[in-house]
Amino acid sequence: MRQITSSLAIALVLGLNGAALAQDQDEAHQGWYLRGGPVGVFFSPGVDLSVAGATFPGADVSVDPNYSLSFDIGYRFNEQLSASFTFGIPPTAEVRGAGALAGSYLGDVTYAPAILALQYRIPTGNPRFEPYVGAGINYTIMLDSDDRDVAGFDVDNGWGTVLQVGFESMINDRLGVYFDVKKIWIETDARGTLGAGGPPAAAKVTLDPLLVGTGLVWRF
Repeated sequence: MRQITSSLAIALVLGLNGAALAQDQDEAHQGWYLRGGPVGVFFSPGVDLSVAGATFPGADVSVDPNYSLSFDIGYRFNEQLSASFTFGIPPTAEVRGAGALAGSYLGDVTYAPAILALQYRIPTGNPRFEPYVGAGINYTIMLDSDDRDVAGFDVDNGWGTVLQVGFESMINDRLGVYFDVKKIWIETDARGTLGAGGPPAAAKVTLDPLLVGTGLVWRF
């Protein structure tokens, strides 16, 4: 009986110690963090275009890469789970024609993507390499549109889904660096007229950008 009682007591102590250790580890990882640095935006565009209500075959678009600064405000719930809100300095994209629209310059769009995502951080036990994967939603606000070959060029805001992968490497308990890749799937509507007084045009535009960023992370 004494041996059984002793064994139960030892198991209870070990269990409490393990729970306390797990709680201490979670508390050590909990808290707010900030990230920021340069980001490149690389588009995979496409378009379904109609002119005066009729399908315009062979039309396509191209959008050159954009470069800006991106920032994250995040919170770590424990060692493995975190959430973040991503925003940045709005860049301007040049939308040009391709395919049957080759040689045309449709217009410029200044946009501001905002991303809310949840991350799963893969435990490695090494603060120098903390990889993660994530998923979330994107809302891109089209702040301004400028005419070029399309008069009255206008693009709607749009929703999209996001997948994310990256890693952090901590220099000390507070400061580190990160590398992050986000893929966004997004479609939006655009409209205008082909030249001043020309026929009206409407388009379903696919953007699907890839965001590649790096920078510093600061944990509070």
